[in-house]
Amino acid sequence: MKKYLIILILFPIILFSQESQNSSINWLTLSNAEMLAKKSKKNMLLFFYRENCDFCEKMKNQTLTDPEVINLINDNFFPVMLDGKSKKPIIYNGIEYTNEKSKPEDPPYFHDLFKELVDLKNDNYYWPTIVIVNGEHKKIIQGSGFWPKEQTLRNLKQIIH
Repeated sequence: MKKYLIILILFPIILFSQESQNSSINWLTLSNAEMLAKKSKKNMLLFFYRENCDFCEKMKNQTLTDPEVINLINDNFFPVMLDGKSKKPIIYNGIEYTNEKSKPEDPPYFHDLFKELVDLKNDNYYWPTIVIVNGEHKKIIQGSGFWPKEQTLRNLKQIIH
């Protein structure tokens, strides 16, 4: 009887501790996300950022650390974080994308994958940018600029439902 009582007492603690371990987004590589999205009904969530971007850091440190946002993204998307000005080649949908200014001495420039997936807004690119893509590589939606928690939840829930 004592054994069952201990189990009943410890079960909620164990359950709570496992749930609280999900304290960050389970970022995937792009190739893993593509493979999983192809086999699933879940879409990919591509988070494009750039170095030295205050709004990117604000979104990473505020919005993307919120437990409700974390759970919504982890449960419904295959998330990928990509540097939109990376100088490294990126393979997406079987195509290698590069950065036109890939030499180390070149100033940072938009990666070709970023330019492929992100539409200009008011003749400009905005940081950060979230792009939702399905398993067939069809873009569903794009959101540019900083999204606070409430906007992120609202926008992502509209896609899910």
